[in-house]
Parts: sequence; structure tokens; C-alpha cells
Amino acid sequence: MRRSALITMLSSILSIVLFVLACGPSPASALNTQEEINTVRVYKKISVATVLITSAYASTHHVNQEMGKGIGSGVLIDDQGLIVTNAHVVQGAAKLTVMLHDGTRLPAQMIGSDMVYDVALLRVAIPKGKYPHAQLGNSDKLEVGQKVIAIGHPFGLGYAMSTGIISGFGKLLETKQEVFQDRIIQTTTPINPGNSGGPLVDSDDRVIGINTAILLGAQNIGFAIPINTVKSVMADLQTYGRVIRPWLGVKGKFVTEELRTLIALPMVDGLLVQDVEEGSPAARIGLEAGELDVAIEGEPWVLGGDILVSINGQDLRTISHYTKTLQGLKADQAVELRVFRDGDYRTINLTLGERPMPPLPQQRPKTDVPPLIPQMLPYSQF
Repeated sequence: MRRSALITMLSSILSIVLFVLACGPSPASALNTQEEINTVRVYKKISVATVLITSAYASTHHVNQEMGKGIGSGVLIDDQGLIVTNAHVVQGAAKLTVMLHDGTRLPAQMIGSDMVYDVALLRVAIPKGKYPHAQLGNSDKLEVGQKVIAIGHPFGLGYAMSTGIISGFGKLLETKQEVFQDRIIQTTTPINPGNSGGPLVDSDDRVIGINTAILLGAQNIGFAIPINTVKSVMADLQTYGRVIRPWLGVKGKFVTEELRTLIALPMVDGLLVQDVEEGSPAARIGLEAGELDVAIEGEPWVLGGDILVSINGQDLRTISHYTKTLQGLKADQAVELRVFRDGDYRTINLTLGERPMPPLPQQRPKTDVPPLIPQMLPYSQF
């Protein structure tokens, strides 16, 4: 090769190298940000503690005795094989099987279930220390805008993760119910059938929620049970298999300033009783529900009933006041109620009962374990 040709070729190669250097790193390395490195780290750490739960359901028909199957996710929370999942994932199952991260399949025992908070505990027999478990965080310190990661088995297709942020805090139950939960986690993280029961994780690889549902007809609005709610019922689930809650037996709404301004009836702050459950402690002492149905700016109210002002001297002005007061009480405890009726206050003593288990929901179609080519299922099948 002539000297001039060699110089020309080397010059061309040098020009290409300089051009590449001037353009910066390749796209692959450009994606390698510190945030992405941490996301991958969190996934690798928590996915090994995440499990696939297969639920087998016996047919209720006396001729067709086939076993239907459903799927969900769960997360190991100790080295003894204790698993947290959703109650609706396992409720009514005749047989439960858990698949661990390495593919090991084990029969699972139901420890306890609570349909009110949609939490269940399972246990599998695993060698102590062989499988890592997830660490639980503090859901009371979460902030809107905080990044979160959901890990599970969407449609049974295998381990997968999705990311998003905490977009708000909603209500698990309508306020007309006696049991309130006013801090369910709302997230933009995509949650699909099969994700239910899996962990919602923060950037410090702490489980801060258990994925439970999505809002039908909406986009990127999912919900998770706060992990502190799970912690609050774990002891009862492990000891009794259920959550023992005090039961008064009233449902209603809290009096608002707008209601007091618009309605020409004597009103005070407190829980306006709109329904008294049959056979409840409230029914036995004669608490009265309203009978006058009205709508104020489209919101329904039932007026004319008693207003529950306080329990054991604790004022009931908001949902949080009521929830905090109930959490400090026990079934079979004697309490003093202050009630406003017909413009007068009165004091009533009663003994609380144990809140009955809610009726099981009508069996919904379960998320089938998909074939090789999955058939997409409607979001309602959680």
C-alpha cells in the first residue's frame, strides 16, 4: 500500500473516531442513569420475595365439578414463609399453590383473611433463610409525587414490574359504612389482573403497599392497601384468622357546615345516623335513623336521625376522629355515647359487640392462567 493511501485511510478512521466522541455516549449507555440503576436494583431485590399465587375453585354445580383457576401475586414478609396478598385473590379457594422466584411450587395454608381491608395471610413451608423476604416500610410518610414500583405477575405471564408515582390518597370504603379507611394509596403505576396482592415498593426497596385494584373506565389510576393498614390487622389474622372489630351498628355521614346552613333543622357536629343495622348494639339501645331523603347539590342525604356527637368523651367531627376513636375500642367494651336528638343532648350507655364478618361477595370470574398466547381479560376480573 502506498504511503499516501495509508495516510488517507488513517485520517479517515481518525475522523470517524472524533465524530463518535463528539456525539457523546451511545444510546445504551445514555440510558444508564442513576435512577435507572436504582430501579433495576429494587426490582432484583424485591422480585425474589414476590410470588405467584394460583387459586383453585371448585364448581358449585352438582354436575359440573371442574376446578376453575385464578391467579394473583403475593410477597414474602419473613423467613418463615409468611406471605401477604389480597383477600379477594384467595377468598373461597379450595386449593392454594404458591410459586417461588426459582420456580419451586408449594402448597399454601390460609392463615387469615379480612375482606374489609382486602388483606390475607398465607404460609408456605420453606427452608429458613433460603429465600429472602421483603422489608416493610412506613406508608404514613408517603407523599404525592413519590416514585413507586409495582411487581407481580400480570396475566400470569411471569415476573414483571411497572413504575409510576403516588398520585393521591383515596377512600377504600364509602363513608356511609361504619368502618372507614381514608388513606388508600392511589397510583399511576399500571396494575393488571394478576398484579393483585403484589408489592408496591418505594425507591429504598421497602414495601409500602399491596396492589389491589384499578378504577374501571379510567387510565393510570390504580390502588394499593397501605402497608401500615396491613400491619394493623396482622396480629388478629395470625391469632384468630380474622380481624376482631368493635361493632356499634350505625351508618351515616358527617354533618357539614354547608348542611347546617341549608337545612332548617337543629344540627350539630357529629355523625348523622342514616341507617341502624338490625340486631346491632345501636338497635338494642334505640338509636334512630333518619327517614327524610333529600339531595343537596346532587349528594344524597337522609335527614331526621340521631347525631352521634362523641364516644367516651371523644368528639366525632370527621372521619379521622371517628376512625381513631373506634381503633381505640374493643369488642364487648362498655362505652358512653353522647347523642343529639330533637334539639337535645342525651347520654346513652351500651356494650359494643363484635362486628360480623361481611357477606362474601358474589363469586366473580377469576383471572385464568393464560395459554402461550394470552387472551386479554377485562379489568374487572381482579
